[in-house]
Amino acid sequence: MKPLRRVAVRATETRVFLLMAVFGLAVGVVYWFLSYEVAGTVLLVGFGLATSVIAAKLAVDRGPRRLDPAVATAADAASTDAADRPFADDTGRLPDATIAPFAVGAGVALAALGLVFGLAPVIVGLLPLGWGAWRWLTSAEDELIATEEEEAAA
Repeated sequence: MKPLRRVAVRATETRVFLLMAVFGLAVGVVYWFLSYEVAGTVLLVGFGLATSVIAAKLAVDRGPRRLDPAVATAADAASTDAADRPFADDTGRLPDATIAPFAVGAGVALAALGLVFGLAPVIVGLLPLGWGAWRWLTSAEDELIATEEEEAAA
């Protein structure tokens, strides 16, 4: 029972990856016995194994937590918050909203249709792909320039 308690007090991302690993492995085993189909079983079990490796890495990097909140120190609480919220740092600039990543994805998707339908979707997909990549890179450059100016002024 003690290992289960340790898992229960892990960070949220560790629990999520552990649950995904159990799900992938369990569904893979059930899928095999229901269908005897190799490709789907390999993919499901591979998914379960990959997420279990990630969960193990997160658990090892995290280290054990104290189970009793009364014994936990302020440093434990700070490390817990920092690990549970990796993107909570509000310092610095946030990038502007842009549709460029969607345009790049749509362009790649259209261009990939060229494998099935010939050259026409590739030609159509190059327009949003090119525009999205150009816009995304220029906005990243604008953010870099603004950040450098802000740091130079400070």
